[in-house]
Amino acid sequence: MRLKKMLRQHLLIAILAILFLACGASHRLTNNIEYHDTVFDYDQLKADGLIFGGISSQFIKLTPEQRLDYGSIITHSLLEKLKDVQLIRLTNPVQVIDKIGKAKYLNIMESFDVTQKLADTTQVFLRDTLIQAKYLLMAYIVNENVIDDSFSEHITENNQEKIETEYQKTYFLTVEFQIYDLFRQRVVFRNSIFNTATNTDSRTTRAGCVESCMDDLIQTILFGSPADIDREEVLEKIADSFAKDLPKKAR
Repeated sequence: MRLKKMLRQHLLIAILAILFLACGASHRLTNNIEYHDTVFDYDQLKADGLIFGGISSQFIKLTPEQRLDYGSIITHSLLEKLKDVQLIRLTNPVQVIDKIGKAKYLNIMESFDVTQKLADTTQVFLRDTLIQAKYLLMAYIVNENVIDDSFSEHITENNQEKIETEYQKTYFLTVEFQIYDLFRQRVVFRNSIFNTATNTDSRTTRAGCVESCMDDLIQTILFGSPADIDREEVLEKIADSFAKDLPKKAR
């Protein structure tokens, strides 16, 4: 009975905490246009179509499944945030794989992992194979860093000694976006976006090794990890920023 009562109390606290923390992490984004070919603008992209090739990185060893999952996140941002997207012939990574085959696709992406650029021969191959569009977008994770901080203190609450812990997680992620003109075989737009995401959390457990560990375990099961931020959330904010700002930046 005592355990059931304790679980009900924790469940109530979890519901209140979820409602209170619904806003999640805060995100601060820095958008840096590294190169813009003056002959390229957004109207041309709308007229000639866009192929999103996928996401790559040498810093993070991406599995084929992660490439597709993260590619889906960016595709969704493009569909949701690009201005006049209904007028753009947009091809996603899954459609690229269907056209050129999985083995060839992974070979191209793994090469891009190392060089951070598409070889001329690869651009010619994609131009001749993916004839539905002139422009190709590639995303590249340049770096990633996560910092976890916590501070605990003993407090007295209702005549019971407890431990209150403050958590803070800071997630840094930089993604470079490259747009290629497959007919001219060159990069016409390169945009690097840096996201600093921060989340905080406060949790209280009973003092004592066993009690504290039990409370911590229950709260982790109910709430998840304290001050949690995942890569998908940080990447999505970056992709949203790129898609939303591209029509204004590529003028």
